[in-house]
Amino acid sequence: MLVLFGFILLGGCTVTVEREPETVEEALVGHWVNTMGSPDYYFTETELVKMDDEGTKTEMTYVVVESNEENNTITIRTTDSKGGEEDKKIEFSDDRETMEETSYIVGVESGKEDYTYVDSKTKP
Repeated sequence: MLVLFGFILLGGCTVTVEREPETVEEALVGHWVNTMGSPDYYFTETELVKMDDEGTKTEMTYVVVESNEENNTITIRTTDSKGGEEDKKIEFSDDRETMEETSYIVGVESGKEDYTYVDSKTKP
């Protein structure tokens, strides 16, 4: 009876792993959801997968153009499979659990989006 109680007790427990990235580059890695619903982002150290609500998957590579630990910001340049480039300036919250992304095409601001960190997945 005691063993059964122990299994029931353990079955109801969840473990929360604290995410404590040391750099803004590390903070970017993982699964991010758009607060407005779409798209989701999946970052590795050099790649980005963008998934929209319709299931369209866009794979890109990126390079870090600039990072600033004091301001919690990073600017990356993404390149899609057709060679299209877009710069993204990302400003993290102090806990690095949320971020505001400002996109630029040829230096012109093309939009702002807010994202929330979900988990460490790097692929959909």
